[in-house]
Amino acid sequence: MRDEIDEQILETLRRDSRTPITELARKVGRSRTAVQARLTKLEQTQQILGYTIKEPSTVETGGLGAIVLISMEIRSKGEAAAREFASMPEVASCLRVIGDHDFALLIKPIEKPRLNFMLEQIYKIDGVKRTETIMSLSKEF
Repeated sequence: MRDEIDEQILETLRRDSRTPITELARKVGRSRTAVQARLTKLEQTQQILGYTIKEPSTVETGGLGAIVLISMEIRSKGEAAAREFASMPEVASCLRVIGDHDFALLIKPIEKPRLNFMLEQIYKIDGVKRTETIMSLSKEF
């Protein structure tokens, strides 16, 4: 079971997964050895499944992040379309949604010409009826 110290460690690592153990120890007021033991326990209990790369934000790269909402002509073509979306390196994740649209694609920050090309590729996928693109201007948190 996690306690307040574990939560502080996890919150720090969520912000920067490369935070050195000595800095974690300083932030939570524990020894380096104690923090290392807590990290090992969090890993063993699968509270930490791995350490990830934090990609630059849209503002840092000068690129545009986006959400592309997709409506399918026939829902049964959705599975094949999802496989196509998965093959696109610009797509960070694909969500099946309920409402006016069938999918929401979260697009990594990319330059405008690359985004335009990607949208053209989406339109070519069998069953895609229409899309709506929402551009991100900045990442708030």
